Amino acid sequence: MSRIDPAGKNEPPASDRLENASCVSSIDAEKKKWMEDNRAAFAAYDALVDRLGVFGEEYRAFE
Repeated sequence: MSRIDPAGKNEPPASDRLENASCVSSIDAEKKKWMEDNRAAFAAYDALVDRLGVFGEEYRAFE
């Protein structure tokens, strides 16, 4: 049974923290690469929305 320690003395081992940091870093790198790989698609979509507007915008009931 684990107990919550408000003083933070039950921190995970340093190796776990490093592994988690490595995973987060890897995910951030993949996200950045995906954004770069799809930059042209984002630009094309933005141009389409600028030209035609957002689908269903005429039915929007909020400001």
